[in-house]
Amino acid sequence: MQQATFNLGGGKEVAARAGPDPRADGGRRMVLIERRCVTIRRRVQGMKMLLSLPVQGYLGVAIRREQRRDGAIYRISLAHRDPELCVTLKEARDLAAMRDAQRHFAAFFAMPALFGGGGVEPRRQEAKDGAKPPCAETQTPAASATGRAHRIVAKRRRERRRRAWAARTPTVFRGEREISSRE
Repeated sequence: MQQATFNLGGGKEVAARAGPDPRADGGRRMVLIERRCVTIRRRVQGMKMLLSLPVQGYLGVAIRREQRRDGAIYRISLAHRDPELCVTLKEARDLAAMRDAQRHFAAFFAMPALFGGGGVEPRRQEAKDGAKPPCAETQTPAASATGRAHRIVAKRRRERRRRAWAARTPTVFRGEREISSRE
């Protein structure tokens, strides 16, 4: 996984990663990661695709263990219900460093920390005493309230347009003649 960071000015940086994608042409895709948005660029069967997903659409920051011949490797990723939309953030062999990195990524994206093995559905991490870590709380109530407010405003707008259209009387022109020109 290759990584580059671009400074967009105004203190805004975007991390871009080239990662494997089995369905994409050439087997690669470009992933741009921001605090609130993930953009995936790839080409499938000659067609360019640009997927821009809000971070709230992801389940959380997952850490997974993959067993290889030369030892175990740990992978931190943004977990999504659709496996093709999962985005790998970091890979390493040191579990302690990866857990620390997972906490940082979870705080950065304001997402819950998840854990899961190879092929296992990720689930929330909980402390041994049963308490959830501080970053395990999601922002879904605020997000659902925002979506509800948007739906209410959109419904009011539609009603206003419908009433205005129904109240509009057709314009009738009497005593007019048609003018035509053959220039």
